[in-house]
Amino acid sequence: MIVRSVVLFVHLVGMLVLFGGLGFEWLTLRILRRSATQEQALPWVGVYAALPRAMGFAVGLILISGIYLAARADAYDSAWVRVSFGAMVFMAILGGPAVRSRTRAIRRAGGDDHDWNSATLQRHAADPLLSASLFIRMAVGLAIIYLIISKPSLTESLLLIGVTFALGAAMSLPQWRAQSSPVGV
Repeated sequence: MIVRSVVLFVHLVGMLVLFGGLGFEWLTLRILRRSATQEQALPWVGVYAALPRAMGFAVGLILISGIYLAARADAYDSAWVRVSFGAMVFMAILGGPAVRSRTRAIRRAGGDDHDWNSATLQRHAADPLLSASLFIRMAVGLAIIYLIISKPSLTESLLLIGVTFALGAAMSLPQWRAQSSPVGV
């Protein structure tokens, strides 16, 4: 009984760290979009650079403890477990390989002493794909929590993930529109 409690605690800590990391990612991108000097930007570029490791650690905690909890409850065949696992993998891809080049561009633009330019950093931080990735991961993460609580059927689980994906993408539309609108309008 105590092992299950400890593993459940680790699972919850992993989720808190993940959502804390998503919150810091949101805050950091907002601050970097407004940074006028390198002194303002540099600490936040450091935070942004550290986030992938922290969130990767959180995802590892969530997956390892989640696998244990699902095995203990004999829930591997449950639709919500499989959909949750697939959604976590999707979130990892969306937060890693899908935006890696854009994340590196922010680190380069924020740390380059020779050619530092606030406009370049702001442009990279305002990349709409970063916003879409962030909002979709936040929405899908919340949907996974709902799946854990409600344990719905396969159809309901897939529908929920699809709807939250669409909501997350819709939340990023203003960023796409801002980038496609002409400068000075």
